[in-house]
Amino acid sequence: MAKEATAKKVDPFKTKKSKTPSATASDTVTPPEAIATAIDSFREAQDQYKHFEGEMTIYKDQIMNFSTDEYTRRIFNGMPGSFKILGEETMVTYVVMDSSAGLTEEDVNGFSSRWGQGAADEMIVRDFGSIKFDASVLEANYDAVVEALQTLPEQVLQNLFKPMLMKARPGAVEAAKKHAKTPEDMKDLLRQLKIKNYIR
Repeated sequence: MAKEATAKKVDPFKTKKSKTPSATASDTVTPPEAIATAIDSFREAQDQYKHFEGEMTIYKDQIMNFSTDEYTRRIFNGMPGSFKILGEETMVTYVVMDSSAGLTEEDVNGFSSRWGQGAADEMIVRDFGSIKFDASVLEANYDAVVEALQTLPEQVLQNLFKPMLMKARPGAVEAAKKHAKTPEDMKDLLRQLKIKNYIR
């Protein structure tokens, strides 16, 4: 009884001990000439990239089709690993990993229908790493969820979840104006909050 009274409750949702981060662009700014030139060069390179990316996809699909055919043939010859394919001047490596993309219930049912339940049981398992909480439900019921999880053994509870991250509150940028007194301070504050920012 005394042991129960002194038992420390374990919070299964430990906070990750390191650092992670929303922005909306609206008006326009005229930058110095060097930045304007960099923007034009960036856009030109981006357009070229998109063109070549489309072209690359066509060739990649051809190579993947050939590689998959070759891989399936090699499996039956006892060579189920990755292999290199020679081009005229270069080469590519067809990489095979002993893992799969996520399968839905519908995918598994289709697999079972085609190959039988025995094959499905032999080759398909639950991906426990894919389980995610609905953050809004967890937030609204945090205390109740933690309380319910307290019934688990402490060793299980301490190791069940990876540590969670923290993030800036919605409206943090507006609130930052009360704390940062100069543009330099604001820049530093936003960097420390890891407010997401990018160009597109």
